[in-house]
Amino acid sequence: MAIDATLPGAAEAVAAVSPADAERQLRERRRLLRFLLRLGHLLLATGAPAGVVETSLRRVAQTCQVDHFNALALPTVVFVNFADEEVQQIEFTAEQGLVLRFDQIEAAYELARDAERAPIDPAEGLKRINAILAMQPRLGLAWGVLGHVLVTVGIALVLRPSADVVGAAAFFGLVVGVLKVLARDRGVITTLLPTVAAFVVTLVSLLAARHGFAASPIYVLVASLVTFLPGGTLAIATIELAYGDVVSGGTRLVSGLLQLVFLVLGMLAAASIIGLPPDTLFVPVADAAVRAWAPWLGVFLFGIGHTLHYSARLSTLPWLLALLCVAQAGQLVGNAAFGGYMSGFFAALLITPASYMVQYRLGGPPSMVTFTPALWLLVPGSLGLIGMAELVVNDRLAGVENFVATLFSIVAIALGSVIGTGVYNALFEPVLQRAGTMADVMLRYLRLRR
Repeated sequence: MAIDATLPGAAEAVAAVSPADAERQLRERRRLLRFLLRLGHLLLATGAPAGVVETSLRRVAQTCQVDHFNALALPTVVFVNFADEEVQQIEFTAEQGLVLRFDQIEAAYELARDAERAPIDPAEGLKRINAILAMQPRLGLAWGVLGHVLVTVGIALVLRPSADVVGAAAFFGLVVGVLKVLARDRGVITTLLPTVAAFVVTLVSLLAARHGFAASPIYVLVASLVTFLPGGTLAIATIELAYGDVVSGGTRLVSGLLQLVFLVLGMLAAASIIGLPPDTLFVPVADAAVRAWAPWLGVFLFGIGHTLHYSARLSTLPWLLALLCVAQAGQLVGNAAFGGYMSGFFAALLITPASYMVQYRLGGPPSMVTFTPALWLLVPGSLGLIGMAELVVNDRLAGVENFVATLFSIVAIALGSVIGTGVYNALFEPVLQRAGTMADVMLRYLRLRR
């Protein structure tokens, strides 16, 4: 029988929702909430700043037509809130120890981009998250170890391009790469791996120095332990602090410094056993051993090594090498023009808008895949490890000087990144929005040619 909408209470009867429908809507909202929680934590595991994660979650919620939504992201915790006039739902997830490879980072950003562009079924989104977490490296473990060796050799060529340092760094890079494979997903062993690796590498390298091996042990240590150095974490922490994310930035800062302490504990234990004087840590390199092309070869090997070790897609390699070259060139130009801490500032000022342009306008990988290795190449964490190593061997004055230099370098790099982001948002993004993506430009050009 038809309902006369003019009768009293008819409108309310039409608008009323049955209990079954209300229960179904509640389940859908809960599922969407769970999807946003896990997506937020997945994005946090990429190393992205908390503000970027929160913005992405709000965009996804807006695409899903959720009017009242709040998100709060911290390095290991995500809070999301659905709020309306009748009921308020607050849930959070706290997951720790999740480390993503580059291929997983790219898949995570693809999922976030898809969810921002069109509504996605929460169940399907959760399946994609589980699939991302279950992804296996495209190449075998041996390729990952080889990648670690190439990363170590690359940073050795940048730091001290001499045959003895590079050869020793390659050997210890192999040792650390094997240790990382053996300690993978083993709980507390994984947590202690930086300390164990630092102890093993320091013990063997100092024993070699005692028996007359010519390489500078400190540069060998830095090169072989480069994948443990928290330079990227410390720089991101400073960026968050500059943007006012005090809790997230402070947490990352403490975490990065603690990672350095873990490394130094292993070095301290080995140095106390061997007991060498501080001058054995640094061996002057002959001028003939230094070649202008060596750092560029190091950058090339550094990029290939990261592609193999972190299982990045092969299509990512050209973009990664391009950003690393921009970082190296910016550092050299900045050092020649301004010197000191301005080299890192100038390099960060260049690579930040370049990484955003690669991600958002050129169809390349996410900025965290290209920007983070470029930060590692600037080696703020390496300087910190050198300074703390000097403290370990009682060269306290040099150690304090280098550690203070590290702090200024990190601040300069973070400030360059902040300004680079502002430059991109103010100058590049408006122009590119009017022009469209590079693909759209090429399509319009081809159509006009026809």
